[in-house]
Amino acid sequence: MGRWAEPQLVTAAIGGDDAGVEALLVAIWPGCFRLAASLLGDWNLAQDAAQDVCVLVHRKVRRLRSVGAFDAWLYRIVVRECSRVRRASRRREIELYDEHFPVDAAVTLDVWRALAQLAPELREVTVLFYFDDLSGEQIAAALRVRHATVRTRLARARHRLRELLGDYDDHRRFDALEASPHAV
Repeated sequence: MGRWAEPQLVTAAIGGDDAGVEALLVAIWPGCFRLAASLLGDWNLAQDAAQDVCVLVHRKVRRLRSVGAFDAWLYRIVVRECSRVRRASRRREIELYDEHFPVDAAVTLDVWRALAQLAPELREVTVLFYFDDLSGEQIAAALRVRHATVRTRLARARHRLRELLGDYDDHRRFDALEASPHAV
């Protein structure tokens, strides 16, 4: 995984260096917000979740035992906070992505709309797998579920996305997503 922050920043933060913790928070903020926005589909809720993640990291990073455990630990925190924020918002339906933030040039509006229609647990594994390029094992560790559960959720998500994107005009891009280089 190793994409959240440089190991020396994590080491400094774990060691109790206040400047190191602040530098770590600056480094992880964009990724936390992007992942939260992908999982929640709402810019404002994503900001709330990402801010809560940063507060938790600030308070608890010193308790982390290993620099190598940081990435999985942070993924778990982001996913858990997104679930908490989603529940707290008392919203049943996630509004369409195009109303909240601009669509990434590499992903069309149709795909974002289809993602918004997936159940939260299916959306989580889909975003982590395709957008954050995590392997099935890494997703399982981040979500604290079995690897088989991740594979099942990905299969269900792919099936549902095929249904939703049946008339999607860029089938080659969708097929390329399924033929991802890392194993599930």
